[in-house]
Amino acid sequence: MREPYAHDPYAQDGPRPGADVAALRSAYRLLRRISTLAALGSFVLYIALSCCAPGLMGARIAGELSLGMVLGVLQLLVTFAAVFWYGRSARRSVDPLALAVRERARATGRSAGAAR
Repeated sequence: MREPYAHDPYAQDGPRPGADVAALRSAYRLLRRISTLAALGSFVLYIALSCCAPGLMGARIAGELSLGMVLGVLQLLVTFAAVFWYGRSARRSVDPLALAVRERARATGRSAGAAR
């Protein structure tokens, strides 16, 4: 049986240099997908109901207020909520990661400039 190497060149001692960039991409991708699917999904549902169930969309709820009008206003609210959630979540999860990447890039740039 072979002895393990004293130094494994493939071992990860600490975080990889690109790990913070990968985490930033992942957080941004997740944020983008959720907010896009929320806004676009509610819009597609509204359009599908308008096309496939015009009787349902024209159903009166109160007086001259139809279900289609209520869902149209709800579509605006869902869009504004998705934008609000996107901004709030970006400030909490993506911005700190972006700041860390920026600071690491500045530090790396300074140390590379000092080595010259």
